[in-house]
Formats: sequence, C-alpha cells, structure tokens
Amino acid sequence: MKKLRRNLFSGFFLFVFIMLIEILAIVFVHFFMDNVLELVWPDDTSLVRQIVILIWALIRLIEFIAAIIVFFKVLNKQEDPEFKIAWLVSIFIVPLFVLTLYFIFGNHGLTTKEKRVIDVSRATYQPYFKMEVKKEDESFVKGMERSQGAFRYLINTAGLGVHAHNRVTYYKTGEEFFPAFIDAIKEAKEFIFIEFFIVTDGQEWDAVKEVLIQKAQEGVEVRVVYDDLGCSGTISPRTPKRLAQYGIKCYKFHPFRPFLHGSYNNRDHRKIVVVDHKYGFTGGINLADEYANIIERFGYWKDTMVRIEGSAINNLITTFLQNYDLCTKEPSDYNKYLDYEYPKFDEPGYVAPFGDGPGGIDDALIGEQTYINILNYAQKRVDISTPYLVPTYKLMDAMRNAALRGVEVNLIVPGVPDKKLVYNVAKSNFRFLLDAGVNVYIYKPGFNHMKSALADNELAFVGTINFDFRSLVHHFECGTLLYKCNCMEDIRQDFEQMISVSKKVRSDYMPKAGVRFICGIIKLISPLL
Repeated sequence: MKKLRRNLFSGFFLFVFIMLIEILAIVFVHFFMDNVLELVWPDDTSLVRQIVILIWALIRLIEFIAAIIVFFKVLNKQEDPEFKIAWLVSIFIVPLFVLTLYFIFGNHGLTTKEKRVIDVSRATYQPYFKMEVKKEDESFVKGMERSQGAFRYLINTAGLGVHAHNRVTYYKTGEEFFPAFIDAIKEAKEFIFIEFFIVTDGQEWDAVKEVLIQKAQEGVEVRVVYDDLGCSGTISPRTPKRLAQYGIKCYKFHPFRPFLHGSYNNRDHRKIVVVDHKYGFTGGINLADEYANIIERFGYWKDTMVRIEGSAINNLITTFLQNYDLCTKEPSDYNKYLDYEYPKFDEPGYVAPFGDGPGGIDDALIGEQTYINILNYAQKRVDISTPYLVPTYKLMDAMRNAALRGVEVNLIVPGVPDKKLVYNVAKSNFRFLLDAGVNVYIYKPGFNHMKSALADNELAFVGTINFDFRSLVHHFECGTLLYKCNCMEDIRQDFEQMISVSKKVRSDYMPKAGVRFICGIIKLISPLL
C-alpha cells in the first residue's frame, strides 16, 4: 500500500496522466469534432458554428504546417536513417499525435541551459584528460596493441583519459558487490559521490543511508544523485530534504513537473560510486535489494560491477559531476577533485571509464559504437550479456558480421523477463541473428540484468548500456572499457558459468506469426521512444 500511494502521487504518474489527457484530447478533436458541431449547432447558418469551423480549419492548417516543418527538420538531421524513417512515415498518418510525441521524445538532447552548464564544466576538466602522443607516450600507446582504436574512439568522443597501472576488481553478483561497497564508504575521509538510476527502500539502502549519515556528521562531503523516474514509488519523494538535515547534498535527476517537456525523456541510467580518491565503482547494479537477491524478482537476479583503484577514478569523478551539475545548474570545482596524484599499481592493462548521453553531452552514440568496436576487435570469440534486445540495426549487423567472418558470438538474454512485451520483441530478433550463426542463450536461473561484453578474453566492457534505443540514444549512461587487466579471467569465467546454466536457442527457432506481427509494429515505433 505504501508503494501504491507513492506511485499514485508521484511526479511520474502525474506526467503520465497529463500525457493521457492530451492524447485523449487529440483523439477527440480528430474524430469527434464534426459530431460535436452538429450536436451543439445543428443550424448550418449559425454564426458561432461558422466561426468555430473557421477556427478548426485554422488549427488543422497550423497542424499541417507544423508537420511539414518537423518533416524537413527530421529529414535534415545528421543521424541514423533508422530513427528518421519512423518519424517521417508516421508524421502524415497521425500528425497531431506524432507532433506531440516528437515534442516529448524527438529531441534526444540537452536543453540550452544544460548545454551551458556542460560547456563550462568541460572547459574545466578537459585539460586533465588530454592525451597527446609524444615520444614519452609511445610505449604507453604501443601497449594497447590492436585495442588502440577502441580507446582512441573514447578519447575523441567522451573526452576522458585512458589509464594504465590501475587495479580493477570484478564483482559477478550483487551479493559480492554490496559488502565491498558498504565497507568502502565506511573508509571515507573526504568525499563520497553516489549516483544510481534506482534506489529502493530496503535492507541495502538502509545500510548505505546509515553510513552516509554517519560520514556526513563526521565532516565527509556526501553527494547523492538518483533518477526521479527510476525511483518513482521506490523511495519517498521527500528523501532529498530528509538527507539534507544531515548535511547530505541529494538531488533528483530531471524531476517531474506537471507539464510536458522533452528533457523528461533523458533519464539518468548511470551507476557510479566514488569514495575519496581511493575507490570507484561502476556497472549495472542499482541500490535495491533484488540486486543482492535479498528479495526475489524474476528469479535469480544476475548483475555485475567493477571496482577501480588508481587514476581512472578521475573519469568516474568527472562523469558523476556532469550530472550533479545538471541538477544544481552550476559547475562544480573540478580542480578540487581532479588535481590528485594517484598511486600506480603493479597491474597490467588499460582502463577507460566513460560517460554516454544525449546530444550536448556528446555528438555520437558512444555506447553503440563501443559495442561495435568490441565486436570488430574479436577474432575468435565474443560474449555479450544484455537484459533487453531491441537494438539499432547497426548493432545487430555488427553481431551478424562477426559471426559471418568466423567469430564465435555468444549472446545471453534473460530466462525470466521483467517486461514480457519487450522480451517478445527481443525474441523476434533471434531469427535474424541465428541465420548468421550467432549463438543465443537464455539464462535459465532468472533475470540477467548485466550489460557486459568480452572479446578474445582481452577486451571487455562492463557498464549500464542496454541493447535498446533507451540506452543507446536517450539515456545518460556509463561504462568501462578494459584491456588485458587481471580481472579478464574473472569475466571469462563468469560468462562460462552463465552459458553452462543457460539454454541454447535452436537454430530453427521461429516465433508465432501473431507475435511477429505485433513485434513488427513495436519495432517500427521503438525509435520514436
């Protein structure tokens, strides 16, 4: 009942209610306006009716002109045609409805005010991450071997650094991660940064909150960011005010207001924890009990995180502060946190945490291309885990191309889905992949929420980015690209264990005709949302 009350009175549900009212109004205006005119003013010669008809005609003319403007705006956008086609086809079928959707979902970018904040922040932090290949850098770059292109791509798009001599610990379950997370924040002496998509009342949040309050009272700077949509109905909307009583700076990301705005479509899907300059955590795990399997939802909940020690923590600090600044509407003091001499660990490999986001954060689909770069890197084998499989065509084609050139491509999807309709859409994509020789596995124990990839046991990704349009285009995401770190063997063994308890999809698998039809419609509109 407590959760139900929170849902009913949350900003998100108010937003949905207003959107439904608007959609119903559009349907009414389009299909019943003539009937209303006939009922209210049956006399064709009525002056009022003539005026209303004139106004109605003017509205339709404005609607048509707006549709033309949006049509050419979409047509001239420098983006994947896959996104354009859905808008271009639907804009003239149901123009007013699609114009409403375009207003909400079409602008997958920052507001003007947000861009100004990011521009000021970027000017401050970018000098810390410049990587010029000078003579003394040659051995550093040479050590990247074939992976250099994937890391260069991140340098040129995300604008952050690639780091050597870092220690990376891989946590293959929430049960492993949460004790390490809580122990880490207990050690804090200077600052704690926490950012999650979902924070849920329960055992883990209570334990974390207790430590945060204690640390804040000891004088440690504590900053917390969580997504307002992700936490709708999971924690009290008064949480920021309650934590502020203890000196904790807590913000909701893009909080819902009782009016429609395109920025609400850009959610904060990142998961980042930074403790002093000592520990940095990131991956797919949210701050909720199901991620630790304290409570059961959709069978066994499988997810992963990494802990980073060393200079790559600066990437996580910067990525966190970006979204924190968007909440406060003013830039943080990056020099205070980035100007630090990190210890160098006697560890092999390279580490590059990075952030991804809508236009204005970056002008590329960094998550999508990073997955493609990993697939292109693979010469023998690539393992991928994703909870959702509604990707762009380019990403699907990259998986097919890897398999067609002889790479063993293993794709693991959930055995117990959290969203059945989305799961059916995912299954409708199996045939396209199976035809190219991709091995598709269904994780039988439950819901694998992990978003990870491993190529040739050398190049790996652990992060928050799903194989769907939400993650690849609209959301604020993050992840870590790893090359030949000691944790590679742990990641490899994790994939092997997952495959051992998964069911391989038959090569002749074919969903039912009705399912294919419904999923085809959903895939048509998925780029719109």
